[in-house]
Amino acid sequence: MSPDTLSGEGQIEFFETPRPDGRSAETAISVSLLNHSTKKLLEERVPNLWIRGEVTGWKAHPSGHRYFALRDEDAQVDCVMFQGDAWRLPTDPDEGMEVAVHGRPTLFERRGRFQVIVRQLEASGEGLWRIAFERLRKTLDAEGLFDPSRKRPLPVFPRRIAVVTSRSGAALRDVLTVLRRRSPWVDVSLCHSAVQGDGASRSIRAALERAARIEGVDAIILTRGGGSVEDLWCFNEEATVRAVAACPVPVICAIGHEVDVTLSELVADRRAPTPSVAAELAAPDIAVVRSRLSGLSGGLARGLRRRVDRGRDRLNHFERVLPRIVRGRVSAARARLGGIAGRMNALSPLATLERGYSVALDAEGSVLSRIDQFASGEHFTLRVRDGSVRAIADEIERSEETK
Repeated sequence: MSPDTLSGEGQIEFFETPRPDGRSAETAISVSLLNHSTKKLLEERVPNLWIRGEVTGWKAHPSGHRYFALRDEDAQVDCVMFQGDAWRLPTDPDEGMEVAVHGRPTLFERRGRFQVIVRQLEASGEGLWRIAFERLRKTLDAEGLFDPSRKRPLPVFPRRIAVVTSRSGAALRDVLTVLRRRSPWVDVSLCHSAVQGDGASRSIRAALERAARIEGVDAIILTRGGGSVEDLWCFNEEATVRAVAACPVPVICAIGHEVDVTLSELVADRRAPTPSVAAELAAPDIAVVRSRLSGLSGGLARGLRRRVDRGRDRLNHFERVLPRIVRGRVSAARARLGGIAGRMNALSPLATLERGYSVALDAEGSVLSRIDQFASGEHFTLRVRDGSVRAIADEIERSEETK
């Protein structure tokens, strides 16, 4: 290599250091460069792939990351699924479960470990979504949360309805349109909630709690429009389902399209196939109410006429039979009175006079029946059959039996 010559009296020679290329001991590369170059080569040359294998060594880290390996009969590869993608998993796969993962083969530089960064994981057969759905469904069913006997009736004429959904979703517009057309007297309160994505379950639970605290609320509509299984999964999360079941106000749940069924709908007091049908279930149609009121008014008038007619018939009947009843009762009363008069007459002192006796009376008209009621020289009246005699006690003599 020719040296470079600088101006001046002396000369300085610069020799180029051999560039590390790993072709000899003198040009050996560092471990860091090897791993970095290998990672770069892998990521540039190998595209994202779907890889199938059996899950082994699944570990859920507190950070939310998932670490595991995929294996087949002859080989195994390490995998990592970071929290940003792992939260979408409905449940963790079982040991040995066959899955397909979509991800990028790469190298973990610090350890020099070949691995796949997984962005998506799907189980074979029914998939993790169906597995998670059935697991939780069996648990809730064993607790009786699907029992029809715990379903509460909806109010016939609600005054206030709370809607738990996204304020920007089509479901809210559908519900409001139906309620305004069918039941314009109903007050509607919106409790905004996220209806998909990370944190949606917490948002729904909080919105349900707010809705239940609204004064005078008669029913709650929990709803959102259609979407993929992953989009609707927050309505299958255990925390959401239990919040719906525990709500103190009757809940109508309408999630997705008619073919979509979530666990929140199964524990709700009523399930509706669409948001519009949920609104129809929540409040009556004013046209139907008017028709029923018209029919009731006609029926009420007919009923009143029938009662008046029956009253008139009964009055006519009493008019015919009342004199006979009165005469009979007067005759019976007269007979009873005659009997009572006879018994009273028999007990009366006057009856004694009729038999020839007399009765002594004091000045107040009280009967004098004992010797100690008389005093010598005092006046008294002697009552006889046909009158009375004024008398005076001249001599008082006690009988031998009372001495």
